[in-house]
Amino acid sequence: MKLPNGDRAEVSLQKLVGYCLNPEHSRGKHKARVFASVLGITANNAEVLRELIQKAAIEGEVVQENTTDFGQQFKVDWTVPDTVGIELRTIWEITSTNSNPRLISAFLNHDKKL
Repeated sequence: MKLPNGDRAEVSLQKLVGYCLNPEHSRGKHKARVFASVLGITANNAEVLRELIQKAAIEGEVVQENTTDFGQQFKVDWTVPDTVGIELRTIWEITSTNSNPRLISAFLNHDKKL
C-alpha cells in the first residue's frame, strides 16, 4: 500500500532542521548523528533530506497504519537510492481536516543493518 496523497506530502524544512537534523535536540540528536554519519546529511544540506522524504512519500510502502486521536498515522519504509539498502522510515499523519500527509518524523531504520 502506498501513502494516500503522497504526492501532496507536507515536509517542513523547519522540522527537519529543528528536530531530525539538530544535534542539540533532546530526542532528535540521535537521528541527526545517524543522518550525518550514514548519509552525510546535516542541517546545512537539509534540502537533500527533504527531497528524499518527498520521494519516500510517493514511492515508499506503508508498513503500519494506526488510528489516533488526531487522525490516521502511517509508517512508511523506503530504500534510499544508490545505497547498500539503507532504509528511510517516515511517519505521517492525515487528519479529518487535512487530507495531505504531514511529516511527523523521519529516521534511518535501525531494524536494517547500517
